Amino acid sequence: MAKPEERTDPIEQNPNNDEDDIDQETEEEEDDDDDEELESQQRKPPAGIEQLKLENLFRRLQNEKVLLRVHDVIIKGNTKTKDSLLEAETVLLKDASSLQELLEASKVVNFRLQSLDIFDSVKITLDSGPPELPQTANVVVEVVESSSPISGEVGAYTKGEV
Repeated sequence: MAKPEERTDPIEQNPNNDEDDIDQETEEEEDDDDDEELESQQRKPPAGIEQLKLENLFRRLQNEKVLLRVHDVIIKGNTKTKDSLLEAETVLLKDASSLQELLEASKVVNFRLQSLDIFDSVKITLDSGPPELPQTANVVVEVVESSSPISGEVGAYTKGEV
């Protein structure tokens, strides 16, 4: 027959009430935490550097014209809509000669496509162009077509015999 476990008082286990063992364990845990924090800081650049990069980018976009040429406009998601309609609405994207013009043109094209009321959603993504062609961009236009916008009701009326 097994003996029931004896419960011991923590004070009895450490009769001298030495806190050295406890302090040592706490220090080891703190050292582990410090190592983890140091590793995570080494992996990520400080937030201040990221903030400076963003501020420089916005300042450059506001003050300078960033030259850029559109290499290709890629249209995805259209199954029922004719390509010629989408190409006619996206011609502004091809004519842009700077990043600022391209951003403005993408806003206008998005509005025009949404106002046609034949798409549930329109998403325009600016992507870098081929590596062999510097300062180029590809514009990806993704559309989700609405399910049949035509609806109606059909009814029948019959005259009863008297």
